[in-house]
Amino acid sequence: MEYETEEQQLEAIKKWWKENSTMIIIGIVVGVGAIFGWQNYQSQSIIHTEEGSVIYEQVLINIQDPSKLNEQLTRVNRLQAEYTDTPYAGLSALLLAKQQLAAGEIEKAQQQYQWLISNARQDELKYLAKIRLSRLLLTSQQADQALVLLNESFPESFKAMVLELKGDVFLTQGKTQQAKAAYTQALSLSSTSNRWLQLKIDDAGEATVNTKDNIASEPSA
Repeated sequence: MEYETEEQQLEAIKKWWKENSTMIIIGIVVGVGAIFGWQNYQSQSIIHTEEGSVIYEQVLINIQDPSKLNEQLTRVNRLQAEYTDTPYAGLSALLLAKQQLAAGEIEKAQQQYQWLISNARQDELKYLAKIRLSRLLLTSQQADQALVLLNESFPESFKAMVLELKGDVFLTQGKTQQAKAAYTQALSLSSTSNRWLQLKIDDAGEATVNTKDNIASEPSA
């Protein structure tokens, strides 16, 4: 629409403002509120993460002191209750589990790994907890349970560790051929030469030969 005079244009602007001013003001208020709300959220998030970092630092400081184990548990419990959204809850659980294992508290260490698997926000920590729990189950003569965990899906970066541990499980179960296959596959995924893995492959191979020899020498029924 064209206007013949500035007065007509001004009146049209006044009319438009009268009809739309309320919505514009609301939009501005909401926009400004969102900006300040986001800034406040970011500020609170930084403070929250820093608080978790301070507690985690105390866990690190006392990791070598067996007499501080109860205090460590209190700190880790707080991190797990209030700071699960930070990596410090999961990292502290790994440290506490290590300290508990050193103190012979096997079941408590296992509980820390289970908590990590169920609650950690960082996938890498979950995978690491599964591997460590599998190793713990294996040393506790629970090879079948260890194998269940190891048969779950793992990213490529963890597969060499998983396969080596699978080999250990198979060897414990007397499945020497499967153990050798797992060790060999683990070695093929290693970026550098692994003398320890090669020794495991050689030992598994010898065990396979011995087993076959024993079976061949047994009299038939």
